[in-house]
Amino acid sequence: MKHLLLDMWHFLFGGQQLTSQDRIALQIAAKYGLTKEYKTARRQNRRPLEALEEWDLVKEEDRKLFYD
Repeated sequence: MKHLLLDMWHFLFGGQQLTSQDRIALQIAAKYGLTKEYKTARRQNRRPLEALEEWDLVKEEDRKLFYD
């Protein structure tokens, strides 16, 4: 339910709709205190993995989460 409300907020007010990959990437970025930087990279049209790789945050076990 929480994700649905967030998606509706972004859709109605001009933000990008969150995908399942965005949610995973945001959790990873949050571990390192880089959510603001992640969101900035996404606004610059980088894909979720690209946005994380910019700071070398993607470990192999994290990368698998994106393809499950």
